[in-house]
This record gives sequence, C-alpha cells and structure tokens, in this order.
Amino acid sequence: MGFNPPVPQNDSDWEIRAAMLVSLTLQILLIFVGPMRKRSSHPLPRFAVWSCYLLADWVADLGLGLLLNNLGNIGRNDLSSQLHLSAGGFKRGPGGGATTPGGSPPIFAFWTPFLLLHLGGPDTITAYSLEDNELWLRHLIGLLFELFSASVVFFCSLKSNPMIPATVLIFVVGIIKYGERTYSLYSGSVSGFRDKILDDPNPGPNYAKLMTEFDSKKKAGLLVEVVIADGEASKAKEVLEQGEEVRLVKTSTKTLEAMAYEFFTMFRLLFVNLILSYKERRISQAYFLERDDVTPSKAFEVVEVELNFIYDMVYTKAPVSHTKKGCVLRFIATVCLTISIVLFMLLDKTGVHPVDRGITYSLLFGGLALDVVAFFMLLSSNRMLVYLDDTPQLAWLAKAMRKLWLRTRRWSEKTSQLNLINYCLGKPKATAICWCCRWTTIPRFMRCLIRVADTVGLRDTLDEFFFIQREPISCRQKEIDKKNKIMRCCYFCCFWHKVEEQNGNCGDVLSYVFGGLRDAAKKVKDSNYDEMKGLSGYRGQGTLRHDMVLAEEMKIELTKKTREELNLKEESQEMKQSVDKALALQLKEKLATNNMTVEEKQLLTDEKAKEEKSAIDKAIEERLVVDEEVKGKLYGILCDSVEREFDESLLLWHIATDLCSNRHDLQGARHEDITRLVSISETLSEYMLYLLVRQPEMLSATAGIGLLRYRDTCAEARRFFNSASPWDPNHEDAQRMLLAVNTTKKPANVKGDRSKSVLFDACILAKVLLQLSNDIMWRVVSGVWREMLTYAAGKCHGSTHVRQLSRGGELITMVWFLMAHMGMGDMYRIHEGDAKAKLIVHDQ
Repeated sequence: MGFNPPVPQNDSDWEIRAAMLVSLTLQILLIFVGPMRKRSSHPLPRFAVWSCYLLADWVADLGLGLLLNNLGNIGRNDLSSQLHLSAGGFKRGPGGGATTPGGSPPIFAFWTPFLLLHLGGPDTITAYSLEDNELWLRHLIGLLFELFSASVVFFCSLKSNPMIPATVLIFVVGIIKYGERTYSLYSGSVSGFRDKILDDPNPGPNYAKLMTEFDSKKKAGLLVEVVIADGEASKAKEVLEQGEEVRLVKTSTKTLEAMAYEFFTMFRLLFVNLILSYKERRISQAYFLERDDVTPSKAFEVVEVELNFIYDMVYTKAPVSHTKKGCVLRFIATVCLTISIVLFMLLDKTGVHPVDRGITYSLLFGGLALDVVAFFMLLSSNRMLVYLDDTPQLAWLAKAMRKLWLRTRRWSEKTSQLNLINYCLGKPKATAICWCCRWTTIPRFMRCLIRVADTVGLRDTLDEFFFIQREPISCRQKEIDKKNKIMRCCYFCCFWHKVEEQNGNCGDVLSYVFGGLRDAAKKVKDSNYDEMKGLSGYRGQGTLRHDMVLAEEMKIELTKKTREELNLKEESQEMKQSVDKALALQLKEKLATNNMTVEEKQLLTDEKAKEEKSAIDKAIEERLVVDEEVKGKLYGILCDSVEREFDESLLLWHIATDLCSNRHDLQGARHEDITRLVSISETLSEYMLYLLVRQPEMLSATAGIGLLRYRDTCAEARRFFNSASPWDPNHEDAQRMLLAVNTTKKPANVKGDRSKSVLFDACILAKVLLQLSNDIMWRVVSGVWREMLTYAAGKCHGSTHVRQLSRGGELITMVWFLMAHMGMGDMYRIHEGDAKAKLIVHDQ
C-alpha cells in the first residue's frame, strides 16, 4: 500500500518542529488580532495584522516544504528499524530510540494535514485587502497544490505511520477549512458578491409581443391603438407610500441589529456600484426621517452594524459560517478533531519523543480551541443576534448575550487629522504626544528628524506618528476615552502613560452632520431625481447662497465692516430710508419711466430736488461704493471659493479655517455654541485635508490636481516661514504672520499661474471671514465643511468605501451610507417602475 518515498535528505527535524509551533502560534494570534484592524486606524495594529497574515501562509508553506524535503526520512521503512508498529502503536526497541535509524519520527506524517488546516486560516480574517478576494482562483489552485503535496507525504508514510485513521480525519478538517477560505474569498470578490445579491434579470413588459400583436391587427384592417395607462406608475408609488412595508418600518419594535440587517440586505448593492429603486429609498426614509426615536447616535449605530455586516461578508468567513451548510461543515470538522484527539490519547506513545508528543497535543488541542473560540465569536456576532431575535424560542438567549456581551467598537470612531501649517512648520500638536515624547516638539530636533526621514525615504512613516493625529468624533467616544483609557499606550514608545485631558468643548461631529443631512433630506423627500441629485451636489453653495437668512446676516456684517474700512460713518435710519427711496426711484426711472403715474413723477421730481443737496449725493455715492465692495467680498471671494475645483476649494477653506481659529475673542452669551462650531470646523477641516493627502483615492472622483496644489502650497508656506525665522525662530504666531501680509492684489496677478499654491488666496478668504461676527463666521465655516464632506462622500465609489472598512473605517463612509438611507445621492435611478400599456381594439 502506498508508494516508495524518495532518497532521504539531510535531517531537519527541529526546523519542522519549530515551523509547526510557529504556524499554530500565528493562527492563535490571527483569530484575536484579526478584528483589530476594523477598530483601529493607527498603522501599528494594521502592521501587526498584516505581518501575521503574511507569515501564517508563509510558515505553513515552509513547513510543508520541509516535510517534502525530509520525505525520505519520514517514510523510511527499514527492516532493521528499532521502532516498529504493533497493535498498540509505537514500541521502543532495545536501543530506546524515538526515530528510525537516520530517519525522522513517523509522527511528522500526522502533522502534515495540520498545515492544510492552518492554511485555511481563522474565521476572523480570510483577506487582508479587497484585492486578495479577487485572487480567489489562485487560492483554489493553491488548495489543490497543497493538498497534492500533503497527500504525497501521507502516502509515502503509510508503511510507518501509526495514526492513519486520525491523519485522514485531520485531512478532512484541513480540506474543509481551506475550502471555507477559498469560498469566502470568492464570495468577497466583486463578481462573487454581485452574483449572490443580484435578483433575477427583469426584462420588463413584453414589448415585442405587444407590438407584433398590434401590427398584425392593424394589417387585418382593425382599428387598434396602444394606450399607456395614465398615472399607473404614480399610483404604484402611492400604494407603496401607504403600504404595509412603510407602515411597519415606522412602527417597528425590532432590535437595532434586526433593523440593520434588513437595511443591509437592501443596500449592499451599493458596495458593488449598483443602483437602487424608489422602493428602497422610501422604506429607508420611513425609518431615518420619520421616526422620532431615531437620534443621531442610533442612526449612526444602525449604519455601523450594517457596515460590520459588509466587513464580515468581504473579509471573514461569514459567507460560510452564517449559513446552515457552513454550520454543518463546522460541526463535522470539530467532531473529526475530537475523534483525532481521542485516537491519539489511546495510542501507545512509548516510542514518541516527549517534544513530539507535546507538539502533537498542542496541534490537536490548539485546533479544537480555535474552533471553540470561533463558535463563541459566532454566537456573539450581530448576525447571530438577528437569528436569535427572529426565533421566538431563542429570543431569551439573545437578551442574555446582550447583557453578557462586552460591547466593543465596531469601527475606530476616530478621524485622522492633518494640519497644513503645523506640518509645514514641522511642529506636531503637543496634545497628540505623550509626556515622554515632548522632546519631539523641539523645533531644531524635529527638523533634524525630518531631514533624516527624507534622506532614508521614511517621511510617510514619520508623518503617521507625529503629524497625523486621530481624534474621537463623538461625545460618546470622548467619554469612553475619559473613563476607560486614563492610561493609554503611546504607539511610538510602546509604554503606557497617563493621557493629559484636552481643553475645549465636545464638538459632536456626528450629531452635527446628521442634523444637517436630515433637514436637507426632508426637503427633497418627495422631490424628483434631479432635485435630489442637485441638493447632494452642494459643496458650500447651500450655506453661502441658498441659506437666505444667513446670506442676509453676512451681507449686513460685511457692509458694516466695509464702511469701517472706508472710514465712513454708519447711516442713520432716516438717511438710509432716503437713500433707499432715491435709488429705487432712479432704478424705476431707468426701467419704466413711461409707466410711472403722475404722483410718482411728482415724487421723483421732489426727490431730484432733494438730491441736489450734497448730503444725499454723498450718501448715494457711498452706498454704491460699499455695495460694490460687499458684492466683491460676498460673491467674488466667498462664493467663488466654493465654485473652484474641489481640491482647490478644500485647501482654501482648510487654511482659512486654521487662520480664523486663531481668533481669541470668542466671548458672549453664545460662547459655548461658538466653541462647539469651532471644534467641528477644525475637525472636518483637518480630516478632509488628510483624505486629500493620505487617502486620495477617496476623493479621486472630485479632486483635480490636489497633490500638486498641496505640494506647491506647502513649498510656499515653508519659504514664507523660513524668511520670518530671523524675527520669530519658533513661529509662535504663524497664523497672525500670514494674516499680516498685504493681499490687496490677487496672487495670480502678481505671480502668474505656474505655481498652484493657494496659500495667500486662503489668506484673502480668511480676512473676509474675519470681518463677520464669531457666530455668523463659524456657522458659515462649519456649514461649508459639512457640505464638502457630504459632497465628497456621495462622489466616492462603493468599492472604495469597502476597502476602508479593513483600515478602521472612515467618517466619510459612514456619511455616504447615511446619505443613501436618507434618499440623497446619485445611486437612485429607478424612479417609478414599469409603465402599463394596453392594446385597445375599437369597434368599426
């Protein structure tokens, strides 16, 4: 039975033993560290997961290669061997050796299928990146090759292997595990994901049949016509509006996980860049817009659970483990492992080396422990909670799991922040560094560190540690950090330190974004597709142009400041009324003199008499000058800044926001509200710059030459700060230094357009914003940033959002999915449905 092994090679027993133990250790690490990457956006946890992921496959392949290389020793069947098989298993000969002369222990053959099991990987990670799923066919071929290699080792050892039944059982487990991984990779690929979620093709009404019948009856001489049923599609919409589905969503008492799963089954189409219909939009709006109990926190939590379902389907073995067939396979694998443990325990292990015995027990019990851990992870998953809630007999178990389950973050709940001015100065924010790393804030040392990093090509790594900060975006997370993370690990020095509390009010970005989206979505809830798409296309225009109340307040503030700049006195109420009347009559005289009544002509004559007075003439002239200046500031600077290319607008408003935040006169009755808006504006500003610089693929559909503009702007900023170093070496007041530059001439008129820097254009924008009161200014700035965030979120492709789920998640992904639920965006293309056509034959 079997076939003869090749010639024995050099002995490598200890290398094989080390490879088996390292492979098992990596599997244990992966099952626990695998989920870390969806909860952390910091590079170090991701690097740990990436290292374990690559090493796990590499070590398993290495172990299999060592076994193949040592095949002659493992399968050697020498009649003079002191180790022989009996009914009980191994028996020691007179020499007491644990191996055949010159050979390796036959127990190595029993270890071979464990490498297949390890190559199958744990449940918590099948793919590190989205691209790994597209290589599912390569993994399938790898499965066949690895299976063939392991089979060669097994068949070569049939004459000396004392554990043939147990080895076969582990082979079954290994094939199941590797097969689960391959199928999960296929399910997570674009084609696999799309095939699983798409409904049957819908050809619509039979157009050819209708027109053929119409043509035949017409040729037969009958008076026939095709009538389109008027309003049938609209009636279908009305039926949906008043239907059972919408009503149930409004009054549903389902758990948060159950509601999230229902929305997940409808909206997962978006992640493969497919479209949705009016039905999905209306059902989702009934929950997110019309229920009073849906708070910002609850709405985003529903979105979090949905995104976790997507993460599980793409990056884990959920496509297998969450199915009945998968549970059956998992049960079979666990039973096989258990039987193998029993068989090995019953085996006479007299001739087995103690080290090999311990390794075998570690492999067996380690595999069983991994299955047990995977079972409990499955039991506490959101998908299992949905299943238990839907099963009345098991609803009690779901309640018990929620009480016993220690809630963990479903994503990082943080935004990465990058400040352009601090970056150009080489000065990390002090609040981002623990007390032991304060030396990095010394300008001279930091400049040396940057110079070294540039030389060795590690500038991006340096930026990740010192210049990119990760801040909580909700009050909830800040409270958790305050209570549970008084001692936090510094990723740079790997020690635990007390975190210094930051001053400032809690600016809940999620609540602010949700409130703005909900108000906007209610306006377009019953509108047509074009209006809905137009509203989601605002990136500042909604705040600066379409908010009439805010626009009027801005105009009043700018008028007041402009008169102060021109050394003009404030108009009295009487003078203001006189000038308004005079200007109105002049305008009417220009437009419609012939249509004026006798009384109006007489009044105009009286007004002309008044205009002869120098005071009125001067007031009118001043008014025209002031209005022209205000118009230039309001439309020529503020509104124009959001009409440019998106990346240019983003850089302009980022620098302007930073310059405005340097204002220290935040006082008055609304101090807390203003501080909240300042915090929100700074968070969104630095987050959007981070996306532009470090995650450009998320803005690729909106950004133009963003990287070029960013580099030129940084170069101009550094040149400016270097020129100011003799007077202020530490640049303690860099923002005020920039605002002090004379910007009466546009930079493009002075420098040309070869350089794409927007540094001093942003200074011009900041100077206009600073002419507004604190309340108005920060309402404008925060409103513009909210629109920029929603605009960028709507333009980013679904597959790009899925890619970010394995990197801790992004706020822009949360906003994009929330916009889809509220009916905003360009993912809705089916407006009503099929038209109803009828063939009518008239009597002659």
